[in-house]
Amino acid sequence: MSQEQKESKNVDRPSAGSPIVSRRGGVLKSAFFFGLFLSAAIILAWMVALPMAFDYKLEKDTGCSWGAGRLACNPFGLNIRIEDAVLGNSQGFGEGRLMMDINRFEAKAKLKTLISGTAEIERAYLDLDRVSLIVDEQGQLNLKKFAKDLFGESKGLGNQLLIEHCHLKIKTVEIMDFSSPTPTHKALRLGVDIDDYKAEGALGIFKPLFEIVARAEYLPEGIGGIADAKTVISSF
Repeated sequence: MSQEQKESKNVDRPSAGSPIVSRRGGVLKSAFFFGLFLSAAIILAWMVALPMAFDYKLEKDTGCSWGAGRLACNPFGLNIRIEDAVLGNSQGFGEGRLMMDINRFEAKAKLKTLISGTAEIERAYLDLDRVSLIVDEQGQLNLKKFAKDLFGESKGLGNQLLIEHCHLKIKTVEIMDFSSPTPTHKALRLGVDIDDYKAEGALGIFKPLFEIVARAEYLPEGIGGIADAKTVISSF
């Protein structure tokens, strides 16, 4: 290569500090940071939209009023956290009376849930200040109807939703029975705190409570229909 060709090539090639190289580097950096910003914005919008979608689905599918002081969903960690929430009853279960006064609820699903027909929950924690067990005029329990309406038959009541580790805390439980001619009401301060048990179906997390209520000798038998409510509750 002649000296003249070398000089011509050096003239054509932009130097490291030339404006052309600087502009190229600036464009690449801008594109990179724009991509990061766009990804963060999409993730943030998704995390904001998920709680709104949850609220809408719950009220639409169950007919229950709902409000939460804090509801956070993490689609990547497959977990949900709810704090200071109140859940009302649907029609026929004493409208105006709360079904649950929730201090805190947390659940984390396993990754295989995304590719499996069975929802597998690694852990679930439910801390209630108060829960109402209400049997309507047809003999149906409010919690059973809620679980079925929100999750469907197989996941709400069946074995298509499995919880590996449950922790349930309840301060007070109310038992109301509208299935008899004379409705009854009983409030019990139980102080339930049961940890490390498995459950099938969304309703399964309440199994220890149902067992306590079913065997509690202090529930009046045959007075105003409480015995009927006790039979309904113990069947779950």
